[in-house]
Amino acid sequence: MTDYVPVSVLQTASEILEHYDRIVPGGAERIFAQFESQSLHRQKIEYRVIRSNSFVQIFGAIRALILGLVAIGGGLFLVYAGKSIEGFGAFFTGLASLVGVYIYGKVSQSSERKSKQG
Repeated sequence: MTDYVPVSVLQTASEILEHYDRIVPGGAERIFAQFESQSLHRQKIEYRVIRSNSFVQIFGAIRALILGLVAIGGGLFLVYAGKSIEGFGAFFTGLASLVGVYIYGKVSQSSERKSKQG
């Protein structure tokens, strides 16, 4: 390559690609094809990660709901069976955990939205 002072980065890149094309015919096209292939590959990976995270999040929420409902149901059953203190304890613990997780999620979601807006 000859010595030159580049006017811009793009000019330098285009000159480098022209140089590759002179050395290896179609070299610049192969570089762009590999770049596009790598970009597509990364997008597929990101898509899979996002889908997986969404699934895990939804599955966790469903599990938490089921556990909370079981605790509430168990508490009601204990109250019905005559164990009122244990039953109310289980009932309110299950209810408080569901309400607490809901409030925490809403507050986190709101603060995340505010931080993204500026």
